Amino acid sequence: MFDRTILLNHKKTKDLKTLYHLLLSALVALMTCSQFVIAQDVHFSQIGYAPLHLNPALTGIFEGDMRLIGNYRTQWNTVPVGYKTFSGAYDMSFLNKNYERRFFSAGVMLTHDQAGDSRLSFTNVALSGSYTHRIARGHYLTAGLAGAFTHKYFDVSGLQFDRQFSNETRSFDPTLDPRENSLLANNTTGFADVSSGFNWHYRAPSRAKRTSFDLGIANMHFNQPAKPFLDDKAEQLPMRWSMYGFGNIEIVGAFDLLLHATYQDQGPHREMIYGAGLQYHIDTDFDKEFAIQAALNRRSEDALSVMLGMRYRMWKGAFSYDLNTSDFAVATNRRAGPELSIIYIINRVKPMPTKICPAYL
Repeated sequence: MFDRTILLNHKKTKDLKTLYHLLLSALVALMTCSQFVIAQDVHFSQIGYAPLHLNPALTGIFEGDMRLIGNYRTQWNTVPVGYKTFSGAYDMSFLNKNYERRFFSAGVMLTHDQAGDSRLSFTNVALSGSYTHRIARGHYLTAGLAGAFTHKYFDVSGLQFDRQFSNETRSFDPTLDPRENSLLANNTTGFADVSSGFNWHYRAPSRAKRTSFDLGIANMHFNQPAKPFLDDKAEQLPMRWSMYGFGNIEIVGAFDLLLHATYQDQGPHREMIYGAGLQYHIDTDFDKEFAIQAALNRRSEDALSVMLGMRYRMWKGAFSYDLNTSDFAVATNRRAGPELSIIYIINRVKPMPTKICPAYL
């Protein structure tokens, strides 16, 4: 995509300042190209607060009727290729007379991600649906399906090309033609894809117990759509496998043990996040429920994440901060970035049962 004779130009100039700018430009170009060649889905450290990103079968799996979810993550602010990701989702369950044994759910999710000097942006809209069946008391099995459309765009105005460095003046000249017509003309693309998954949910039958578990597996983008910027139909979005487990275990009194782990595989990328925490219930009354939580997560070979959260009635919120532990910590000064999540659950008011009075003649 960019001229690979850039190193030869370095030797001709023999100017350290120009060499520095050339290397910086090449680094930016390399990071931009890597986004074009291999795509990796957005990810969150707070995996339990972004359920529809993990599996469409988690649509409608919550205590309530309707759910609103908001996630915001910023990453690598100390380097010039910082990432900013926003996601918003809404899902709901459809009530019927057999609600306790089976029900349908539907949801919608919007995700926007932007990164780098090229402001490479990723905007995704997904619709999901699920069917849940109670297979035993407290045990629910869900199958989910999602369809999505993604739009990708980048802006070349913030990029510098090697042909814009003048050997005569030994300086950068933005008026020079970069001769990258194919790149300038193909800065947007879009594609549709389909995902599916299964989830097993367990909740202790007694409402006095707070123990619950979720285990699931999902296959995202299983149609592997083409996503070319330069009409390269061979460039496909790799499938993403997502496997996870969550546990909320009532241990003693007002304390719960929180356990969570997920493994995701997409093309050459692998990610494992696992962690544990404690939740303390200050008030357990249904209409006054208030709890606080703290957890420590580990993202394999990359970062540690410290999370603080709270739950108040129908509100749930969490704030976390990633501490970079990989070799990239040299550039980030170990500050990977913050993440904020908010969930609001709505319970519909159930109508009073209709009683038919007998007629006496």
